[in-house]
Amino acid sequence: MKDKEITRSDLECMIKSIHASPCMLVLSVTGGGAGAIGELLRHGGGSATLLEAVVPYHENALRDYIGKEPERYCSGDTAREMAMAAFRRALEMAGPEGLPDHVIGIAATCKLSRPEERSGRAHEIHFASQSVSSTSTISISLLEDRSREEEEELASDLMIHAIARLCGITSAECDSCLSHAEQRVLEQREVSATHDQRELLLSILLKESRYDRKSILVACNRENDPAVPGIVFSGSFNPCHKNHAAMAKLAYERYGLPVTFEISLANVDKPPIDFISLENRLSSLKIYGNEEFFGDIYLTNAPLFADKAMLFPGCSFLIGSDTLNRIFNEKYYREGENKLTLLKHFRKYGTRFLVFHRQDVELAADKDVLEICDIIPLDAYNDDGTSSRKLRRYQG
Repeated sequence: MKDKEITRSDLECMIKSIHASPCMLVLSVTGGGAGAIGELLRHGGGSATLLEAVVPYHENALRDYIGKEPERYCSGDTAREMAMAAFRRALEMAGPEGLPDHVIGIAATCKLSRPEERSGRAHEIHFASQSVSSTSTISISLLEDRSREEEEELASDLMIHAIARLCGITSAECDSCLSHAEQRVLEQREVSATHDQRELLLSILLKESRYDRKSILVACNRENDPAVPGIVFSGSFNPCHKNHAAMAKLAYERYGLPVTFEISLANVDKPPIDFISLENRLSSLKIYGNEEFFGDIYLTNAPLFADKAMLFPGCSFLIGSDTLNRIFNEKYYREGENKLTLLKHFRKYGTRFLVFHRQDVELAADKDVLEICDIIPLDAYNDDGTSSRKLRRYQG
């Protein structure tokens, strides 16, 4: 291991190389590692690289930053959500002169040493980056006995090394300051976007005419060209599970039509889905790809069902009763919309809803809404309470 003085000198050279690169960054840090912000600025030239740095340290600040309550505040999932929020902000700040290929959102969420902590409490660092072309993560479990100050410095150094690698500085090894045991448990993952996925993400984040992608057919389950969907199952599928499959199977048996699955990369009031999460969701769907009920898979830029209706005219959307309640909740109306105009919109596009009752969810729909719905009663579908959220908690 190099001594500290040489390591500091190497770090300064690395930061100068970062600033000499064309990369433009927004950096978001919580729980630890904020020293990386100071390191990027202390040697001069930081304005060439760092567009903005934010520290959403309090729980309320982090919820506001990513637009939701994280399932775990220190996790790879939360780091990716922060990185996507940072990437969105970076695109906004870079402006027309900032080429999307050179703009990166970077985030870290850390759980470090603290006074009088309980025995066995994990110390973790989760780093994530988001660009138009890829999502990457590094997750580290700290196994050595270090002080809080030492862990803060380590987190900062790891982030600088990771940023350097993202800026094309190939000599920067992000695990060089970890013990051998820590290097063995370090987890890294990167998922690159297809050209179509890249264009779809830019259509969501940049409101420019040159990026106007609305949907992508990512999986066609037929030998010939995809048919016009008759039934569309829209969801986050994070992950897809047996109850989703049971609903699709019942719909297929009732109507004799394969079910098209749709995931919107865009979210209401949240950053878009990142490419690692998207790959996980698509993989969970493709498990059922050989089932008779399984049709195509689409990715869209359609967070609201009013948007989906225009993409899939004349189809029936397969949803749960909780989703129907949200569709007609004024919180999710478009500007200037109300229940009557939304119903008129759905009728214009021939939209219907195939609604499955859910356990412990009261269907809050009036007569006008029910006229465009076909209701599947709870006794026709065995909803055992399985949910994607419960599965994520179990797997985590």
